[in-house]
Amino acid sequence: MTNVIATLAEEYLQGSFRGVPFVVVGSGGSNGRNFQIHRYPFRDQVWAEDLGRAPRSYRIRGFLIGPECLAQRDLLVMAAETQGPGTLVHPTVGAMQAALTRFDWYERDGVMGIVDIEMELVETVNWLGSTITLVLDAAIGLAAATFGAASASDYTSDTLTPYGYGASVLGAGRAIAADWGAGAVAAIRSPSAVAAAMGSLPGNLGRYVGGNGATVDQAATESTLLDALTANRQVVSANVAALADATDATVLATAILAVPESVRTSIADPAGQIAVLTPLATYDATVVASDAPIGGAIATVQAATATLCRQAALLSLANACADWQPSSSNDAQAMRTRIGGMLDDAATAAADAGSDATFQALRSLRAQVLQDLANRGARLPDVITVTRNAPLPALVLGQQLYANGARAPDLIRRANPIHPAFMPTEFEALSS
Repeated sequence: MTNVIATLAEEYLQGSFRGVPFVVVGSGGSNGRNFQIHRYPFRDQVWAEDLGRAPRSYRIRGFLIGPECLAQRDLLVMAAETQGPGTLVHPTVGAMQAALTRFDWYERDGVMGIVDIEMELVETVNWLGSTITLVLDAAIGLAAATFGAASASDYTSDTLTPYGYGASVLGAGRAIAADWGAGAVAAIRSPSAVAAAMGSLPGNLGRYVGGNGATVDQAATESTLLDALTANRQVVSANVAALADATDATVLATAILAVPESVRTSIADPAGQIAVLTPLATYDATVVASDAPIGGAIATVQAATATLCRQAALLSLANACADWQPSSSNDAQAMRTRIGGMLDDAATAAADAGSDATFQALRSLRAQVLQDLANRGARLPDVITVTRNAPLPALVLGQQLYANGARAPDLIRRANPIHPAFMPTEFEALSS
């Protein structure tokens, strides 16, 4: 009998708690929301106050088998009695930190070498969810790096012959890059860049700043952030100045790729990054066609340089999207449509130009970015239209809609009222 069970044990899933392995026969769990039910005299309805997500609990049935099953049982007993949560490796859910709230073990009557176990656990930290997010972000970063290398390589090979005509052709390429770089300097000095740089400030900054994934620095002040922005502006200006000093196609391509990344890293708020990088990704240069050899070489270099400038900005846009936090599924879908269209247009242009490596890298980058945005949007509420008969204060509406007055700042940001005490009678809000 024991040999038969040992053979069957190899076919079951394996799990562990605090490093002690066991065979899993079956498992289950419970999920939901943590509601506090309020009952009132002479009222037929109750008020269910949502206090957040309920704890995720798991139930596992399994067994220990073999000559060392009693020693494994004792190890599990020690693990169950150890203070604090431990690492649970669930066979189908994955790894997590969990608190073991109940552990039972049974020895079968008349059967030696096997111990049945049952346990109940409550999740404290889900490592799988954070791992998936990190993997998606890493995939976008890898795809963006591959895209940057492919676009620079294709640019160098496509302009090898035209640059052979001499300094006039090189000057034309540098002129296009410098014109595009002037837009980067203007972007980093724009009011939107200053507002986005303030996204790292702690506290409630009102309807105009923050809220899209900026990392809050508790020690930051307006002065320190403005000083950092000034220093970053100098870095961007230096990178743009390097465009005019490029001596060949390889150096120019490297300098072009550095400009939008320096703009992106200068701004804390990912939404601000996207706002200032979008004009750089839609840059259009005026190219005059010519039948003359040198004129044709100049036109080729100008078109190729303008394309590389747009691709460099798209690369930084993809990295910004990886950090951007949509507030609703509608926002995520709108960004997917917007960024997906831009990447599609760039891929089509690369295919038409015969840049196969750039085309493949763009398709891969597009897939990673859109998948990441889809995963983010799937976990967010929709946007609905709220209508009231008369203007009400934002705090009152937050209590009415969500039973939480702390949601008033989000309502103010979406409705953009003249004054928070007089919200419009019709505005958009999150469904939950």
